[in-house]
Amino acid sequence: MRDRTQGISDKHAMRVQMREMRRGLPDRPERSARICDHLSAMSEVREARKILLFTTIPGEPEMATLEAWCESEGKETAVPEDNVDPGWPDVVVVPGLAFTRVGERLGQGGGWYDRFLSNIRPTCTTIGVGFDRQLVDSIPTESHDVTLDHVVTDLGVPSAR
Repeated sequence: MRDRTQGISDKHAMRVQMREMRRGLPDRPERSARICDHLSAMSEVREARKILLFTTIPGEPEMATLEAWCESEGKETAVPEDNVDPGWPDVVVVPGLAFTRVGERLGQGGGWYDRFLSNIRPTCTTIGVGFDRQLVDSIPTESHDVTLDHVVTDLGVPSAR
């Protein structure tokens, strides 16, 4: 059995590394726009009526393009700060520091998304978004970590290995 403190330490080191890498990425606005284009092309997003986005913090993909697209398509949007009920969204767009192709996610460490996502409807689609360089082969996970349905990067939807 793996030592739980080792996993926490591994997560901390990975968070530090991924934050530094993200801050150094050039052309984040262009990369963000490509992520939004890939998201708006997904059938799950196109068919959704209610989409939970996120308020971008420095280094994360910017969601303004997707939010504008949602508005033009008549979709309702919200962000976590709106205190959305987990039963509300059809799609949840989730930021992160690192992702695997199979939907594992390394977040900021506060646990908000894992708590929220553990209570969503089974028909709600979860989509992690990040830059291609945020894709990693593995992430130290714990029992409370929620695996996402899809991951989208600026290069598209990576296939699972």
